[in-house]
Amino acid sequence: MSAEVRKAPDYLENAVMYQIFLRPFTPGGTLKSAMKMLDHLAALGVDILYLCPVAEADDDPRQEFWSSRQMASGLGNPKNPYRIKDYYRIDPEYGTDDDLKRFTAYAHERGMRVILDLVYYHCGPGAVFIHDHPDFVKREPDGNVRNGRWHFPELNFDSPALREYLLANMEYFIREFDVDGYRCDVAGEVPIDFWEEGRRRIEAVKPDVMMLAESMKPEEQRYAFDLNYFFGWGRFYEVFAENLPAAKMMEIWKECNARFLPGARVIRATENHDIANDRARPDSSIGWRAHDAMLTVNFALDGVPFLYNGQEIADTGAHSIWGNRFYGKDRLIDWSCALTPEGKSRFSFLQKLIELRHTQRALSTGSVTWLSHDMPDAVLAFSRNCPEQNLMIVVNCRDMPLRVKIVSGMTRVSPPEVLLARGADFSMESGILKTDLLPFGFLIAEY
Repeated sequence: MSAEVRKAPDYLENAVMYQIFLRPFTPGGTLKSAMKMLDHLAALGVDILYLCPVAEADDDPRQEFWSSRQMASGLGNPKNPYRIKDYYRIDPEYGTDDDLKRFTAYAHERGMRVILDLVYYHCGPGAVFIHDHPDFVKREPDGNVRNGRWHFPELNFDSPALREYLLANMEYFIREFDVDGYRCDVAGEVPIDFWEEGRRRIEAVKPDVMMLAESMKPEEQRYAFDLNYFFGWGRFYEVFAENLPAAKMMEIWKECNARFLPGARVIRATENHDIANDRARPDSSIGWRAHDAMLTVNFALDGVPFLYNGQEIADTGAHSIWGNRFYGKDRLIDWSCALTPEGKSRFSFLQKLIELRHTQRALSTGSVTWLSHDMPDAVLAFSRNCPEQNLMIVVNCRDMPLRVKIVSGMTRVSPPEVLLARGADFSMESGILKTDLLPFGFLIAEY
């Protein structure tokens, strides 16, 4: 096996990903209603749409087969999108086969790719194959179905028939719906050789597919996957919400690089469906200006920037994995945020960040160098460098004005060209960049 990561599709180099969780995305919660919002996302500038599972969810009402979070939601919805009943059927909650085909085609017409969510570690207790194919799920010594950590039956990858069933499922959605790849739930609990065979099979149908692993196993990017999660990056929120020293993120970044193979790619997210389910939205908990500063870091660092439902309008609505038009109707994106000053500002701000990601070579291919400065508890400062370009990024992680002195390494006499800034002013003296930052102020400059 190679000690290097696979070459990813070219489009992933400067791509921005947007997660659509259909249930809270629109009041209707369907593919049809979500399709009406695709012009909005195209105007934002995102490149890849990641749809949470659209396969039919198990509606078994027995609570011994519910996860603890499902119970804690208090909504009483038996259908967990991550507990699948039929891998080949679109859940009627979201629409029909034709609705998914139209959704994908409409996205493609607007220059956006679509990836689906595969849930292959476990299934629902009422999965359509369990009766006729008892070997498709793991069994206890007494023959009973083995239920995993979320109380769902675990799929049995020792069964060649189960593997073929799921490999054909991967091919099916590429071939029949023209989707562009997959995000793979709990990917690390599924054998890597299965994912590698899956990659071979779907590339034979569509050569430029992409694969995202919800996992942190280094070997996954040798062949099977193009992109991984990095769960440690979730501590970034603590820098703003709990005064975790900003320098801790440099340590976490270095830990990530040490863990993965050289050149590995990870997503940079401030939120996803799990985080939004478990805590308040960042625009309500730490405020939209603090969230803007977080987004600046994620877009300026290496990796693939990742946006979640409604972040582009500074959504403050509470979300739940189990909230939909039937249960918890208040757990939806509050689209009225789009009309507020904060929502309008966020949309324009993200448009600019996405434009920079698309046009500034150093942001997509440049190396990362962390810069020495005198405010390690409160400020993040780093450069992105490639042969064509050098960029400097400085972000105030605190709700107070600060002055930071950064050892920049600049040799040019002329001042940097500011590409994006808020509440930042600077001067240069003997290679030291003296930067005054307002609360949550930031600077992206070329030098």
